[in-house]
Amino acid sequence: MNNMGPLLLLSLLSLWGTAVRAEDGASTDGKSPAFCGERECPKFQLIQQYDSFELRAYEGSQWVTTELDDGFLGFGMVTSFRRLFNYISGKNSQEKKIEMTVPVLIQYPLKDTGRNATMSFFLSPSLVNPPKPLDPAVYLENTSPLSVYVMSFGGYALDYDYKKKAKALAEKLRNLGLSFDDSVRTTAGYNDPFTLINRHNEVWYKAK
Repeated sequence: MNNMGPLLLLSLLSLWGTAVRAEDGASTDGKSPAFCGERECPKFQLIQQYDSFELRAYEGSQWVTTELDDGFLGFGMVTSFRRLFNYISGKNSQEKKIEMTVPVLIQYPLKDTGRNATMSFFLSPSLVNPPKPLDPAVYLENTSPLSVYVMSFGGYALDYDYKKKAKALAEKLRNLGLSFDDSVRTTAGYNDPFTLINRHNEVWYKAK
């Protein structure tokens, strides 16, 4: 399993290396947090800052989503990423190229909820009517406003790192008596594999 990281990284490099960029003159509102870099990300308000995590309130947003494949040695993640990447690269009902955004969101059910793990790309609110996916394994979804507890950390993050941070966040929330939904663990990645420094990763739990 220790060899999975470099192999998975090389696979994702080939996809991120051709990520769709904004058209000339396109820009975000300039109010995105620094960790979003030059890419658009969902808007939120910081409700409370704790010692090692924070509570955010996110606006309703739209996403393009697919199930997360297990695959051999984690390569199913590459397959799921490729489905979403193909959608924003023009494999959609309008043959429209859509700018890559952040974060790449992965939701893992932790209990028997009947749901499968999913991977999602954020879609800009400027896409009033997003084109429909052509791949039946890809679908559009809208999320209502929600509040989430977030723990951030740096470096190249693999599944082990996300699990470790999620466990730490859950323990802190329980110790403080803060109510959260422990049926789903969410991970958020903000950087392409070419970013060597100031990398930003997050784990989320939905606040109750």
